[in-house]
Amino acid sequence: MTDRSRDVIADLGATLRGGFYIDGDWARPLGNDRTELVCPVDAKAWIDAPLASHADIDRATAAARKAFDTGPWPTLSASDRAHLLRRFAVEIEHREPLLARLWTAQVGAPISFAGMFVPTARAMLGYYADLLETYQFEDRRPTWSGEARVMREPIGPAALITPWNATLPILFYKLAAALAAGCTVVIKSSPETPFDALVVAECAHAAGFPPGVINVITADRTGGAHLVASPDIDKVSFTGSTAGGKAVGRACLDRMARFTLELGGKSAAIFLDDADLGQTLPAIAPFTMPFSGQICFAQTRIIAPRSRVEEIIAAYGAAIATLVVGDPWEPTTQLGPVSSATQMTRALAHIAKAKVDGARLVTGGTRLDNFGAGYFIAPTVFADVTPDMAIAREEVFGPVVVVQAYDSEDEAVALANHSDFGLSGSILTADPERGYRLARRIRTGNIGVNALQMAPNVPFGGYKQSGLGREGGPEGLAAFLETKAIYMPGANAV
Repeated sequence: MTDRSRDVIADLGATLRGGFYIDGDWARPLGNDRTELVCPVDAKAWIDAPLASHADIDRATAAARKAFDTGPWPTLSASDRAHLLRRFAVEIEHREPLLARLWTAQVGAPISFAGMFVPTARAMLGYYADLLETYQFEDRRPTWSGEARVMREPIGPAALITPWNATLPILFYKLAAALAAGCTVVIKSSPETPFDALVVAECAHAAGFPPGVINVITADRTGGAHLVASPDIDKVSFTGSTAGGKAVGRACLDRMARFTLELGGKSAAIFLDDADLGQTLPAIAPFTMPFSGQICFAQTRIIAPRSRVEEIIAAYGAAIATLVVGDPWEPTTQLGPVSSATQMTRALAHIAKAKVDGARLVTGGTRLDNFGAGYFIAPTVFADVTPDMAIAREEVFGPVVVVQAYDSEDEAVALANHSDFGLSGSILTADPERGYRLARRIRTGNIGVNALQMAPNVPFGGYKQSGLGREGGPEGLAAFLETKAIYMPGANAV
């Protein structure tokens, strides 16, 4: 364990490390199961944390149910909820340095990367607080004999299930919208990242949320399944693997609970024949393997015109070669380790299969042994990749990018769409309107022209096996609302 990790532990405090947050207070676990965290920099265990038993989960769901059914939160005015969201944002801001360090300590995200994305939490709270000031929760529509009053009401208690790779930003896409809608929540943290949401609970407590509105547990897959099946939960918002999302969807359908799924990706960056590499490569290269490729929207497929493919391979390979790989605690590090031994083994297996399948290795392709036992993989690029290869179809979740060649725009579109996924993408061109026309043809939920962006007011989510529903923007708020129509008689009716 590094000295910096020790500092993070000290800043968390024993009460936060030792349990969960349920019904407005810190709760000791009722079971004895624990999860051990292993530092990806040196492969050494550095701390453990409790895992929720079924009884702990039942306590949390009951608290959320009670707070929704009898508490003040769902019936507060929109402006009152907005006020608390803004107080929450202030508390989060005070703890942003700690939250960034937690991200690095738990899964090895470079501290510069963590510092860039941690403010997403505050941005989401601010966006939904502002939206509450103008959002129409009721409108009136004329009918044949009177009017209908159409209401948008909170669904009910919601389970928010977050992955290990980007716990805090992903959580606040869900949490800010759920709270704005008037839902109460149970947050389930991943065993790999148990502490982020507990710090968030500390912030919520300081901001003054009523008991039971926000509940936090840490649970494994078995605990997650118990949470999803709980009759106290009316809505599930899940981010994770496609296989996990399918299991959540099936469980929700069994009892007709509402659900949103944000799942995997195998996104394509299409270079058009007029792309200026001097401008476009610096804009897109950081998003091809951010956090060592462990981000769902990573642009892991480069689709290049055959007439320029070798030029693009050489330029991209040179850009990747300049990335600083090293200790994620160092501010200059751009790529750190992958998060775990399991992730490293999985990524190396994908690399080995790509070589067997006939892909040409441009750079990387090995574990970096100069970092001792840490889980470091060299940034890896493959060329001569065909659509049937596993490396072109399957999500690696490691620092691996493939290059595919095309002869026409139609073929570029076909290659981009030849995927079970449809989460993100980008088009690089000297003519943005040409890029826009091509973007309209790509079957993906988000796509950027000459840059990749995310914004709180814009929906995020995927086509095909990248998920169901959207997070962010008014669409993200709507995902936590039910619609009710009340028919009223006309003025002359009895």
